[in-house]
Amino acid sequence: MERTSQYPGLLIAIEGTDGSGKTTQAELLKHYYLSRGVAVVVSACNTVELIRRAISDLKQQNFLDPLTFSFLYAADFVDRFEHQIIPALEAGQLVIAEQYVYTVFGRAILRGIAPEWIANIFDFALVPAKTFYLDLPVESLLERIHWKTRQERFFDYYEAGMDMNLSSRKKDSFVIYQRRLIELYREMAQSYGMETVDAMAPIHRQQKTLRGKIDNLLATHRKGMGLAGGGR
Repeated sequence: MERTSQYPGLLIAIEGTDGSGKTTQAELLKHYYLSRGVAVVVSACNTVELIRRAISDLKQQNFLDPLTFSFLYAADFVDRFEHQIIPALEAGQLVIAEQYVYTVFGRAILRGIAPEWIANIFDFALVPAKTFYLDLPVESLLERIHWKTRQERFFDYYEAGMDMNLSSRKKDSFVIYQRRLIELYREMAQSYGMETVDAMAPIHRQQKTLRGKIDNLLATHRKGMGLAGGGR
């Protein structure tokens, strides 16, 4: 992957399991920086309508095998990258990617896809100025999911790893799969130099940490690009 230093904008990624608080933190960051006159774009995974519908249809039919899974999410990322992320960076905006290529890496690798193969698919992608990994233990993740749903039938088939035959009971499969995914995220955090944020901490404390880190990154980036402080 290539560095982003050639663009006047700044790319930040937020990674973590579903339920770790990525959307909440990304939206809070968006409103914070907009209030400070900084143009912000939040780019979320699986938002290209045509591809999102294809993924949803295949998930409902349980036809989403590992290779198809990887290619569809790659197609979604390519669309986001070309039509959202790059134009925003060229315009000097702050881009907050809520889930980046590392999400696809983790899900594919756990399903038996070779790490080198999946990484090569995304070799065109830019390395974010910083990737933040929201780390949440599986026990706390399970509590959050239960609090939201109260019923086991609401566990997503693929987020529970049911396609991997880990357990016949969805809740047990969910715990096994998410524990493995968290372990892999922690390994990737080390390998890719991610900044780990304690997702058990209060939301406002996480947000304060993220703002402080991003403020410093913005200041350093603008200085390196010869840009003035403040907004765009």
